[in-house]
Amino acid sequence: MNIDRKKNAIRNIVWGILNKVILVLFPFITRTILIQKLGTEYLGVSSLFSSVLQVLNLAELGFGNALVFSMYKPIAENDGQMICALLNTYRKVYHAIGVMILMLGLLILPFVKYIIKGDYPAELNIYIIYLIYLLNSAISYFAFVYRSSLLLAHNRNDIISKISSSIMIFQYLVQAAILYFVSDYYLYIAVLPIFTMALNIAQALCAVKMYPEYVCRGNISREMRADIKKRVYGLASYKIYGVVFSSVDSIVISMFLGLAPLGIYNNYYYIITSVEGFLVILINSLTAGIGNSLVLETKGKNYHDYNQLVFLNTWIVGWCAICMSVLFQPFIEIWIGKDYWMPYNTVCLLIIMFYASRATTISYLYKEALGLWWEDRIRPLISTIVNLTINILLVQKIGLNGVIISTVVCTVFINVPWGTHILFKNYFKEGEKTYYINIIKYAMITILIGIFTYYISSIFKNSGFEGITIRALICLIIPNLCFVLVYHRKNEFKETCVLIKSIMKRCL
Repeated sequence: MNIDRKKNAIRNIVWGILNKVILVLFPFITRTILIQKLGTEYLGVSSLFSSVLQVLNLAELGFGNALVFSMYKPIAENDGQMICALLNTYRKVYHAIGVMILMLGLLILPFVKYIIKGDYPAELNIYIIYLIYLLNSAISYFAFVYRSSLLLAHNRNDIISKISSSIMIFQYLVQAAILYFVSDYYLYIAVLPIFTMALNIAQALCAVKMYPEYVCRGNISREMRADIKKRVYGLASYKIYGVVFSSVDSIVISMFLGLAPLGIYNNYYYIITSVEGFLVILINSLTAGIGNSLVLETKGKNYHDYNQLVFLNTWIVGWCAICMSVLFQPFIEIWIGKDYWMPYNTVCLLIIMFYASRATTISYLYKEALGLWWEDRIRPLISTIVNLTINILLVQKIGLNGVIISTVVCTVFINVPWGTHILFKNYFKEGEKTYYINIIKYAMITILIGIFTYYISSIFKNSGFEGITIRALICLIIPNLCFVLVYHRKNEFKETCVLIKSIMKRCL
């Protein structure tokens, strides 16, 4: 089966963006009501237990990613028997993972109070809160979530986005109403497992309707089982790495600094992850298409596409970073007030962390599509150990900045060079030096344009909505105009213009 990669990518991007707008706007509203009605410590509780459960989800070890990858080839070859066997394997393993998460979660229950420094809201029973989050985390593994792998492998992320948007709107409206009218935190989180179950069932029914020929039957061969195990072992280090970089920070902040600092930090981190979410839409919309391309296209064509994506990605990520440097503090002031500001040096570190991780994400995209998890299995583990060690040491010395610095150091000095080398060594074979030169060049250009944009915006002293509107317009025009002036002679820029015109024609 030759998947229409451009059509699916455009469709996935459009619906992914609409879904992300919903998943940013509605949680933003509920978060605002939560802070106003209950306080920032409740926000810290939500952030903490969400992070703890993400650590427990390590039990999945990337098995879902390995199964979706294994489906690319049988889908391209119309091998329905193999797809059914893979689906059956997926179901069995996910049921076992669900049981494991519940058991591990219950073992952790007696120690929950030790991961919170200082006091927490006296009216809260943190054990009940934790159990609700545990149920919400485990329930997906029993509620037909394996069926969604068919949609992902066929590059139909747009279907998942449509279903998610519909159910999530209702969930956030219900939660906002609970907070606003009764201000009951227990009831606010009690609805989570209900909507998680509804989401998984809806996606499963859609997958059954679209691909009725695929049912859970048969068994994969011993060779296929060994290949999947190898990929899962490789992915396990990725999962550990991902959890440490995204979730353990919240646990460390809670343990060493307390719930209130965690709540303030999480407001900024929420904005960053919201922006990252839109960028991930672009990446996820291309993942299955790239997997199909790597099977059917030449290495030269794939290398050309890789360089094109690196250029486009660094432009978008650089622009987002510049916008954050100008708009972060004014936005927080308008949203919840200056009392919730972090020092600007901490904000700058967060922006550097964002740029370093997102500007180099295309290499990870290709490694994932190529299934190079086993070859790259050591790097995430080393990065995890170094990050966690520096994290714990620096948070006690310099506080919150230490948590962020540890992530930046590991990203710049371990993840980027090591991960990129794995990709080029195992697939492209050449061009690695050119990649580093381009990435450094793009970063330096972004820094210079960012400084210039910040200087222009600082000329205007307006505050409130008027001030942030002026600064937003400056961020929209100045950086992109500078990027055009700098890059207009590059082949990647010319091809990007052609790509954008093609996308606009297909969308109109």
